Amino acid sequence: MLADSGATLLAIYSAHLLSPSMLAVLGFVVAFTVIALALGWRARVLTPLALRNSAASLATLGVNILMAPVVYVGAGLVASAYASLGIPAIPASAWDGVPWIVMAVVGVLGKDFSDYWCHRALHTPIGWPVHAVHHSDTHVNGFTAFRVHLLEVLTMKVFYIVLLTWIGIPPGAIVAAYVVASLHTAYVHLELDIDHGPLNWLVASPRFHRWHHADVPEAYGKNLANMIPLWDLMFGTYHRHDACDAPMGTIRDGVPDTDAAKLVTLPFTLWWRQSRAALAGWWLRRGQAS
Repeated sequence: MLADSGATLLAIYSAHLLSPSMLAVLGFVVAFTVIALALGWRARVLTPLALRNSAASLATLGVNILMAPVVYVGAGLVASAYASLGIPAIPASAWDGVPWIVMAVVGVLGKDFSDYWCHRALHTPIGWPVHAVHHSDTHVNGFTAFRVHLLEVLTMKVFYIVLLTWIGIPPGAIVAAYVVASLHTAYVHLELDIDHGPLNWLVASPRFHRWHHADVPEAYGKNLANMIPLWDLMFGTYHRHDACDAPMGTIRDGVPDTDAAKLVTLPFTLWWRQSRAALAGWWLRRGQAS
């Protein structure tokens, strides 16, 4: 039985790692890495710290790729639970005849709205230990987009299931939204001081997102939108978008920036610290009350 289970698991991983979508992801990562290294070398921004941070980001991505079947299984369980609730949804047939570009725009808007609220949840005390992995990079660049913990990937998928399933949008439009969002995510993390002027409220720029990564109290929990800053303006989390020279990362909170192994276990480490602090506080209050 153990051998059969092992063979089944191996088959799942083989099918996943060799699937067209995964090969496309790997191809994109390889191409992005080659181009980024070439441009970075030419611009002379490839400092030892930048290279170590970028390597840690790629290592985090590697772990996510290897563990992706776990995310798919977890998301499948959540989707099944959601379906069992019988929540009404727009039938797929309602999108028949709708221009593809309209569906793509709806997909982008829906995904970004979901990402905003997911991002906001990850900036709460219970969500921060997961999201701290992404913010740990002290040299924010295009590779930082790959520095996302596996639990954050799963959290995002849960938000998509809960907030977007009812729309019933065709899979093709969802794929288009993912492609656009992935390219834009890489763009806003680039180490470039680019501003979008009068379009700052509509399309996030590298300058806008750099403030989100700034390790200064005034920027904590601000500029949460991945693509459309209008969400921040609507819900009170918009921050200025002038040039940002503030330090990046969360080193002062004891979060490592270049140790990929510690980044994988970071959420559990921080949750353990939170639990100990809460227990110590409870014990102290109990002692004072007695």
